[in-house]
Amino acid sequence: MIEIGKLGLIESGDEKGFQVKVLDDSESTGGFLILTGKNLNDSSVEAFDGWVSSYKELEGYFKESNWIIKWL
Repeated sequence: MIEIGKLGLIESGDEKGFQVKVLDDSESTGGFLILTGKNLNDSSVEAFDGWVSSYKELEGYFKESNWIIKWL
């Protein structure tokens, strides 16, 4: 299950070793923002983002990335 608003560690797949956090952005954009980076708690460390318009697309994004996540 994909946890919304919770920090996770990518244990397998693309970006292995990075952290991931999914934010519900439905009030602003109607979708979900996906943040990845080595340390999402440190604003000085480079982070990346992606966006999808629905939960179904979010599931597809995770599947395509081959992610296995350990939610922290």
